[in-house]
Amino acid sequence: MTESEVKTLMAAFGTAFRTGDADAVAACLADDFTWHLPTGTGDPRGQVLQGREATRHYLRERFAVQGKGGGVRFSDSCMEVSGDMVILRYRVRGTGEDGQAVDALGLDVFRVADGRLVSKDAYWKQVAWPVQNA
Repeated sequence: MTESEVKTLMAAFGTAFRTGDADAVAACLADDFTWHLPTGTGDPRGQVLQGREATRHYLRERFAVQGKGGGVRFSDSCMEVSGDMVILRYRVRGTGEDGQAVDALGLDVFRVADGRLVSKDAYWKQVAWPVQNA
Protein backbone atom coordinates (compact mmCIF):
# COMPACT_ATOMS: atom_id res chain seq x y z
CA MET A 1 0.00 0.00 0.00
CA THR A 2 1.12 3.54 -0.64
CA GLU A 3 1.45 5.96 2.26
CA SER A 4 -1.60 7.79 0.96
CA GLU A 5 -3.66 4.57 0.97
CA VAL A 6 -2.49 3.76 4.50
CA LYS A 7 -3.47 7.25 5.69
CA THR A 8 -6.90 6.88 4.04
CA LEU A 9 -7.41 3.53 5.81
CA MET A 10 -6.30 5.02 9.14
CA ALA A 11 -8.64 7.99 8.66
CA ALA A 12 -11.58 5.63 8.08
CA PHE A 13 -10.60 3.58 11.13
CA GLY A 14 -10.22 6.71 13.29
CA THR A 15 -13.55 8.18 12.23
CA ALA A 16 -15.34 4.90 12.89
CA PHE A 17 -13.67 4.54 16.29
CA ARG A 18 -14.44 8.12 17.38
CA THR A 19 -18.08 7.84 16.32
CA GLY A 20 -18.57 4.45 18.01
CA ASP A 21 -19.35 2.55 14.80
CA ALA A 22 -18.16 -1.03 15.42
CA ASP A 23 -19.26 -2.20 11.97
CA ALA A 24 -17.28 0.54 10.22
CA VAL A 25 -14.23 -0.26 12.37
CA ALA A 26 -14.59 -3.94 11.42
CA ALA A 27 -14.69 -2.99 7.73
CA CYS A 28 -11.11 -1.72 8.13
CA LEU A 29 -9.85 -5.00 9.62
CA ALA A 30 -8.47 -8.19 8.09
CA ASP A 31 -10.39 -11.38 8.93
CA ASP A 32 -7.51 -12.54 11.17
CA PHE A 33 -6.94 -9.13 12.82
CA THR A 34 -5.19 -9.26 16.22
CA TRP A 35 -5.53 -6.55 18.88
CA HIS A 36 -3.35 -6.51 21.99
CA LEU A 37 -5.19 -4.16 24.35
CA PRO A 38 -3.18 -2.07 26.84
CA THR A 39 -5.00 -3.57 29.81
CA GLY A 40 -5.95 -7.00 31.04
CA THR A 41 -5.29 -9.40 33.88
CA GLY A 42 -2.82 -12.24 34.22
CA ASP A 43 -1.26 -11.97 30.75
CA PRO A 44 1.71 -9.65 30.13
CA ARG A 45 0.40 -9.04 26.59
CA GLY A 46 -2.83 -7.52 27.96
CA GLN A 47 -6.19 -8.73 26.74
CA VAL A 48 -5.86 -10.16 23.22
CA LEU A 49 -8.67 -10.07 20.68
CA GLN A 50 -8.30 -12.45 17.75
CA GLY A 51 -10.29 -11.95 14.56
CA ARG A 52 -12.53 -9.32 13.01
CA GLU A 53 -15.72 -10.69 14.58
CA ALA A 54 -14.26 -10.88 18.11
CA THR A 55 -13.12 -7.28 17.72
CA ARG A 56 -16.52 -6.15 16.42
CA HIS A 57 -18.24 -7.83 19.40
CA TYR A 58 -15.83 -6.24 21.89
CA LEU A 59 -16.27 -2.79 20.35
CA ARG A 60 -20.08 -3.01 20.35
CA GLU A 61 -19.95 -3.60 24.11
CA ARG A 62 -17.29 -0.94 24.67
CA PHE A 63 -19.09 1.68 22.60
CA ALA A 64 -22.35 0.95 24.45
CA VAL A 65 -20.59 1.73 27.75
CA GLN A 66 -19.03 4.88 26.29
CA GLY A 67 -22.45 5.99 25.06
CA LYS A 68 -23.60 5.93 28.69
CA GLY A 69 -20.75 8.21 29.77
CA GLY A 70 -18.20 5.53 30.69
CA GLY A 71 -14.99 4.54 28.99
CA VAL A 72 -12.18 6.66 27.66
CA ARG A 73 -11.68 9.39 25.05
CA PHE A 74 -8.66 9.95 22.83
CA SER A 75 -7.08 13.25 21.78
CA ASP A 76 -3.81 14.87 20.73
CA SER A 77 -3.02 12.21 18.15
CA CYS A 78 0.06 12.16 15.94
CA MET A 79 0.56 9.48 13.26
CA GLU A 80 3.71 8.24 11.52
CA VAL A 81 3.66 5.81 8.59
CA SER A 82 6.61 3.63 7.66
CA GLY A 83 5.83 1.07 4.97
CA ASP A 84 3.32 -1.42 6.43
CA MET A 85 3.64 -0.02 9.96
CA VAL A 86 1.74 2.87 11.52
CA ILE A 87 2.65 4.41 14.86
CA LEU A 88 -0.08 6.47 16.50
CA ARG A 89 0.64 8.54 19.61
CA TYR A 90 -2.25 10.02 21.62
CA ARG A 91 -3.63 11.03 25.00
CA VAL A 92 -6.32 8.92 26.66
CA ARG A 93 -8.65 10.24 29.38
CA GLY A 94 -11.74 8.96 31.09
CA THR A 95 -12.67 5.98 33.23
CA GLY A 96 -10.87 2.64 32.91
CA GLU A 97 -12.57 -0.76 32.94
CA ASP A 98 -11.83 -0.95 36.68
CA GLY A 99 -13.72 2.31 37.31
CA GLN A 100 -10.57 4.33 38.02
CA ALA A 101 -9.81 7.69 36.42
CA VAL A 102 -7.41 7.50 33.48
CA ASP A 103 -5.18 10.24 32.07
CA ALA A 104 -2.20 8.84 30.20
CA LEU A 105 -0.21 9.03 27.01
CA GLY A 106 -0.60 6.08 24.66
CA LEU A 107 0.98 4.57 21.61
CA ASP A 108 -0.46 2.09 19.11
CA VAL A 109 1.54 0.11 16.59
CA PHE A 110 -0.53 -1.03 13.60
CA ARG A 111 0.38 -3.34 10.72
CA VAL A 112 -1.41 -3.10 7.39
CA ALA A 113 -1.66 -5.46 4.42
CA ASP A 114 -3.90 -5.75 1.38
CA GLY A 115 -5.92 -2.67 2.27
CA ARG A 116 -6.78 -3.76 5.83
CA LEU A 117 -5.40 -3.50 9.34
CA VAL A 118 -3.91 -6.84 10.39
CA SER A 119 -2.82 -5.94 13.92
CA LYS A 120 -2.94 -3.29 16.61
CA ASP A 121 -0.67 -3.38 19.64
CA ALA A 122 -1.70 -0.72 22.19
CA TYR A 123 0.36 0.73 25.05
CA TRP A 124 -0.53 3.28 27.73
CA LYS A 125 1.92 4.88 30.11
CA GLN A 126 1.62 3.17 33.49
CA VAL A 127 1.44 5.84 36.14
CA ALA A 128 0.36 5.76 39.76
CA TRP A 129 -3.10 7.28 40.04
CA PRO A 130 -3.86 9.38 43.11
CA VAL A 131 -5.90 7.54 45.73
CA GLN A 132 -9.43 8.89 45.87
CA ASN A 133 -10.88 9.33 49.35
CA ALA A 134 -14.55 8.43 49.57
